[in-house]
Amino acid sequence: HAGVEYTYGNQTESTFKNENASKLVAEQVPGFDIVFVGHDHHGWNFSVKDIEGNEVLILGASSSVRDASVADIIFSYNTVTKKWNKKITGTIVELNQFPYDKDFLAQFDASFQEVKNYVSKKIGVFTSSISAKESIFGNSAFTDLVHKIQLEMTGADISFTAPLSFSATIDSGNVYVGDMFRLYRYENLLYTMQLSGKEIDDYLEYSYALWFNQMKDPNDHLLNFEKDSTGNLVISKRTNAPELKARYYNFDSAEGIEYTVNVSMPPGHRVEISTLSNGEEFSYFKKYKVAINSYRGSGGGGHLTTGSKISEDALAGRILESTEKDLRYYLMKWIEKTGNVTITETQNWKVIPNDWWRKGKDKDYNLIFNNDK
Repeated sequence: HAGVEYTYGNQTESTFKNENASKLVAEQVPGFDIVFVGHDHHGWNFSVKDIEGNEVLILGASSSVRDASVADIIFSYNTVTKKWNKKITGTIVELNQFPYDKDFLAQFDASFQEVKNYVSKKIGVFTSSISAKESIFGNSAFTDLVHKIQLEMTGADISFTAPLSFSATIDSGNVYVGDMFRLYRYENLLYTMQLSGKEIDDYLEYSYALWFNQMKDPNDHLLNFEKDSTGNLVISKRTNAPELKARYYNFDSAEGIEYTVNVSMPPGHRVEISTLSNGEEFSYFKKYKVAINSYRGSGGGGHLTTGSKISEDALAGRILESTEKDLRYYLMKWIEKTGNVTITETQNWKVIPNDWWRKGKDKDYNLIFNNDK
C-alpha cells in the first residue's frame, strides 16, 4: 500500500518510511517483474528499469472499485537455450463492463439494506447549497461549516481544515447521513493542540505554498499546477484536467484569525495575520489552542513537521484533548441539534491582489471543471 510519486508532501528519495516508495523499490531492488501499487489512487501502468537493466512493470488501480489492475504473463520455453522467456503486459480494466454477481449481492443484501436505511436518515435542513469546488480557490462556506463546528466543539482559538472533497455539492433542503460522507470523507478524530503564533503562521505558509502558484500577473495561474520540462501543464489521463502539484486535502485554511494571502509573493512570504477574529491582538510568541484533525495533528501532510518545524516525537505532547469518535459523527450530531442550518462564509481570509485572484480563479476553475458552473 505505497504510491509512486516519492516527492509527494515534500518528501525525498531518502525520507525515512517514505509513504510512496513503490517506484524506488522497483528501480533499486533487483528481482521484481511486477510491482502492484496503491495508496495514491492514480491508475498506473508503466515500466521502469531496475539496477540490473531489467524491466519492471508498475501497476495500480484508481479507487472506489472503478477498475482493477491486471498483469498478463506469457511464458515460452526456448529449446535452444533451455530457458523460459516471459512476456509481461499490464492493463487497467474498467469494471463497469462486467455484470454483477447476483449470488454474491444476495448474500449481503440484508446488510446493504441496513446501511442504506441508515445513510438515508434525515438529520437536518440546509437553508442554502454548498459546494466543495469553491474551496479549491479560496475561502468558502463548505470549509467554514467544518471550521465553525470544530471551534464550537473544542472552544479553541483557531481552527485548521482542508476541503476533504474536490467537487461535492450538498444541495439546500433536507440533509441526510449519507451527505456527511461527502462533507467529510475520512475517519479522523478531532484534536485540540497547543501551537505558538509563529508555528501557526509557518503552518499556513506551508499550506499556501502547496496550494497557490506565485502569480507573475493577473493572467497567470492561481493554483499550483504540475508542469513538464517545457513548462506546459501536465494533463491527468484519468480526469483530463491539469494535475495539481499537491492533493487538495492538504489545502488547509484557518478560522479564528484575520489574514491575507499575497500570491504575488514567493512561498514562505505570503501570509499576513492581522488579528484574532474576536479583535484581540495576534502574537507570534503567544500559545493558542488549535482545533485540528488527527491526521494533520499526527504529522500527516507535513504541515506541522515541515511547516511548523515541530518534530514528530514532540507532536503528541502538543495534544491537549482528543475526541473519542470520528469528526464526521460530531458533525452529524451538531447538524441534528441545530436543525435548520444557515451556512455563511465568514470571509476571515482572502487572497490578494484581489483582481489577480479573481481572474486566476475564473481561468483555473474553467480548466479544472470544464466550464461546468
